[in-house]
Amino acid sequence: MDVLIVEDAPEVRSAYGRVLEHAGYMVKAVDNGLAALAEVQQGHYSVIVLDILMPFLEGKGFFRQLEVNFPDMTKKVLFVTGMAGDSDTRDFLEQTGQPVLKKPVDADQLVEAVRKMTGEQ
Repeated sequence: MDVLIVEDAPEVRSAYGRVLEHAGYMVKAVDNGLAALAEVQQGHYSVIVLDILMPFLEGKGFFRQLEVNFPDMTKKVLFVTGMAGDSDTRDFLEQTGQPVLKKPVDADQLVEAVRKMTGEQ
């Protein structure tokens, strides 16, 4: 199963990648929503681990682009954010109906959420 990590903080992106690779996933990691859109156009991902606050194209904008251009991919998004307390962000996340992990995320929590999204137990 392939996982796309979209996270602008290099140390967080790297940590998520190591954790998921150790759990047996093939991982591609990018640092913004524009790069993620290019990846989605080129490949198939079982899960997209998506940060909200990023440069160029932030998580909300990326998700909206998925809704328009790749609607089936919206069900594969796992949001990971430190912004879940912000009312606009909270409203957006609730509207998507997608799972959300609040930063900081521990390794077990991340792997469990990805497994749940891929149907693994």
